[in-house]
Amino acid sequence: MKIAISGHTAGIGKSFATYFAARGHDIIGVSRRQGMNIRSIPKVYGHIKDCDMFINNAQEGFAQTELLHKLWTTWHDQPKMIWLISTCMTTQSQHHSEYKTQKQALETAYYNLKDTGTCQLILIRPGKVNTQSEGGADVDAWVDMVCNTWIDAQRKQLLVEEISLGYTEHPVLEL
Repeated sequence: MKIAISGHTAGIGKSFATYFAARGHDIIGVSRRQGMNIRSIPKVYGHIKDCDMFINNAQEGFAQTELLHKLWTTWHDQPKMIWLISTCMTTQSQHHSEYKTQKQALETAYYNLKDTGTCQLILIRPGKVNTQSEGGADVDAWVDMVCNTWIDAQRKQLLVEEISLGYTEHPVLEL
């Protein structure tokens, strides 16, 4: 499978790239570090339009949402997949920031589009995870859990539409 990942050179994007590359997938990276700012929608779109999957991870202003809409115009009726990386902050009332507003716009687009085409959208909300690390243990473990949750659901023919997952600071109950 050919997978495009925005923000693939650090943090969550890098961990997703490592995870899928290790499983034999072709990775198309879109990163500012490589001259591919997601605000350049036509340029970025040209690199990802022929992929099978897009992990819409990098966030800069409202470009993440704009890129989703641009790609949706092509992919909505195709058996492809888009993973949207948002934040658990969107569900918390105590946080007020420009970043939260931008991620809420992404989530609004997700809810407006998710049932309108063949392309599968999955909303992923990282909770407490070190998303800006350079592929540290916690972000790699988080990506493994997200991917394994999705893979396990696929095997069982379950539809995954949203994943909210983060580390807890509280004791975990054992079942």
